[in-house]
Amino acid sequence: MFYIGLWLSKFYYFLTKKGVINDKAGLLALKIDKNFLKHVNKPKLVIAVTGTNGKTTTCNFLVDLLEYNGYKVTSNKEGANLKPGICKALMKGVNIFNKSKVDAAVIEFDELSTKMLLTDLKPTYTVVTNLFLDTMKRNGHTDYVFNKINEGLPKDTILILNADDLISSMLGKENKKVFFGMDRLDTDSDKPNSLVQDIRVCPNCYTKLEYDYIRYHHIGHAHCPNCGFSNYKPNYNLTNIDYKNKTITVNNKKYKLVNDGIFNIYNQLVAITLLNELKIKDINKGFENLEIVKSRYQDIKIGNIEIITQLAKGQNPIASSRSLDYVSKLDGNKEVILIFDDIYDREATDRSEVMSWIYDTDFEYLCDDSIKKIIIGGLRAYDYKVRLLLAGVNPNKIFIEDREEDTYRQLTFENIDKIVIVHDIYMVSTCEKIVSKIKEVFEWKLKYYMVS
Repeated sequence: MFYIGLWLSKFYYFLTKKGVINDKAGLLALKIDKNFLKHVNKPKLVIAVTGTNGKTTTCNFLVDLLEYNGYKVTSNKEGANLKPGICKALMKGVNIFNKSKVDAAVIEFDELSTKMLLTDLKPTYTVVTNLFLDTMKRNGHTDYVFNKINEGLPKDTILILNADDLISSMLGKENKKVFFGMDRLDTDSDKPNSLVQDIRVCPNCYTKLEYDYIRYHHIGHAHCPNCGFSNYKPNYNLTNIDYKNKTITVNNKKYKLVNDGIFNIYNQLVAITLLNELKIKDINKGFENLEIVKSRYQDIKIGNIEIITQLAKGQNPIASSRSLDYVSKLDGNKEVILIFDDIYDREATDRSEVMSWIYDTDFEYLCDDSIKKIIIGGLRAYDYKVRLLLAGVNPNKIFIEDREEDTYRQLTFENIDKIVIVHDIYMVSTCEKIVSKIKEVFEWKLKYYMVS
């Protein structure tokens, strides 16, 4: 049955012109052989990537860098991280005789599916980017996700872990571990500056932790004054971020800075760690042509105004807070569009969108004086308005459009340097429509009003 599943999934994949971003080829293979994941051959090098935030970007970094260095790679880099998507990725990596035709597989996988997937996947390396409070409706508490991952980790997989994350760094007591981390940054604080902090007491003796510094939420460095519990020492340590010259220094070696968002710096640090572990020498040249996936981040120039699109993973207060913090720190005056709604929850009759997460999100970052206008669109716009008012945002700065696509109508284009669109992961196409409309309006203003 396995070979029938393999051949039919390959045939379906061929008929759909290969470029279709879905997992139907993998679903077909699993319908015919429920153990397809176990039976399909894997390459010698299998890298599995999970975590609350940064999975897809990290996978894209790794795939691009490995391919630049001559590896043939199969991956689910588009983000289909459940069993059908993983089966599809591995199907692409073998021929019709189930012989591997690639050197490596880079596989993103869902945190809650660890036990179901990794037993058969048998990864050489398993990357856990971080663990945070995530979508409450699905993932519940961070401890629950931690236990799900820990239960499913094969004992022989090498773990790549974040030393600055006191939660995920505790995974896999019996596994070999390699840690990445950063020295204290100028932007770090002595006290918590976020609403959510997922670890406050020592996991060993339950004494309140003392933080030496906090980068964001619980990311940073802490110790227990009672038993001495503290962060692991990183094997690959970032000691400097040079924003002016766009470089980072890791273990005394400089690398090109791909993106200055702290999430993406951590994602890049994962790639540096893993590729060094693989003894790949030409890492830096690979970074020179590396870009963030456009659905995550774009920077477009029209006239003297920048249009920046920034992904904020909806119903995820940590990712959304980081996006809002990033927006507040951008240079110049800004008009900000927020389109956070989860359209799948909104449109499904048997589901409801959970809005409690916005009260764990640091909308306080949008109180910054450089933000001249905040435009909200969608059915939940008034929920966001209430949250912005509670955060202390000036009500005169808040504007609402019923339809997300119409938010561009509230833009002034006057005395601003940037237009920033912060969008949910399911609002990528809507975001693209808004950008297109902004370009049209600007061109019209340029033609008739001589806007510079």
